[in-house]
Amino acid sequence: MSLKTVIIKPAKDKSIKRFHPWIFSGAIKSTDPSCKDGDLVEVFSNKGKYLGTGQYQEGSISVRIFEFKQQPINESYWKSKLLKAIDLRKKIGFNDSKETNIYRLVHAEGDDLPGLIIDYYNGTAVIQCHSIGMWLI
Repeated sequence: MSLKTVIIKPAKDKSIKRFHPWIFSGAIKSTDPSCKDGDLVEVFSNKGKYLGTGQYQEGSISVRIFEFKQQPINESYWKSKLLKAIDLRKKIGFNDSKETNIYRLVHAEGDDLPGLIIDYYNGTAVIQCHSIGMWLI
């Protein structure tokens, strides 16, 4: 699957190189003309260097990056992201805790899934999508 592209203005890629997951509209030099809200995009520097893959949405935060390594984005990719978040909660003791049965299973940018929150309430997962890209997945 070929992703659409977003090109960043010169000198506006510093925060992305520090792995900040948001690209503000003012940092964008150009966007694929067919790009629409929720599309997966690859982000490149003004000099053509790959910076990240994210979800496009018109607005102040135009791209929410979820990956800084160029790779295929498919169903198994998303499954591995969710399993990584679940494994982290297991490691810190939330899954079998005697003190609580309520916790945040996915914490958006903190789990490299910007726009997605999943709360666990005693056996029930409540999903909140705060971006059209996460809602579409």
